[in-house]
Amino acid sequence: PTLAAAALAAQTSTSVPRIVAMPDTMGANFSVSDSLTGTSTATDYDFLVGTWSFTFQGRGNDGRFTQPFNGHWVVNSKKTDGHGVLIEDHWRPDDPTETWDAGTWTYRAWNPTRKVWEMEGINTNRGAWQPGTMWSDGNDRVLIEWYGTMLVRYRYFAIDKDSFRWRADATMDRGRTWIRDYWTMEAHRIAR
Repeated sequence: PTLAAAALAAQTSTSVPRIVAMPDTMGANFSVSDSLTGTSTATDYDFLVGTWSFTFQGRGNDGRFTQPFNGHWVVNSKKTDGHGVLIEDHWRPDDPTETWDAGTWTYRAWNPTRKVWEMEGINTNRGAWQPGTMWSDGNDRVLIEWYGTMLVRYRYFAIDKDSFRWRADATMDRGRTWIRDYWTMEAHRIAR
């Protein structure tokens, strides 16, 4: 079955345990309005450059965990012209029924005027742009991203040179209610 079919089957199954461990149940836990005042630097996403293997687990809208899967994330080196910075990356599940190009391609650009990272992602299965804004929150990196009418807030945390985790909360009603840890991921570096 395709990845989408497997995810749908997992959402309708009886019970899947939480596989990607998180230190608490608070989710990404920040206000999306922080995107108006949050700041970042041109080097805040240097840690992400390289090739990563990951374990990803989602939740259905009913809150039940879905079947986890593994994948690879290739984050190309930074491109800079002395003013702006661009990072391109490709996030993909390990699915032998899909081509290498399947997955999500993201373009992250440092905006020196706003002092934030702006991004556009596109999933090859959906074909719709996913705009977002990224900034720093202490040692963590946070971002908001739109998937059509769904808004997702992410927190990258426990960042070190060879691993990190992220968690993402989703709202389908413009922030009135959130499903915490709608997506969770643990990543380990396999190349620089």
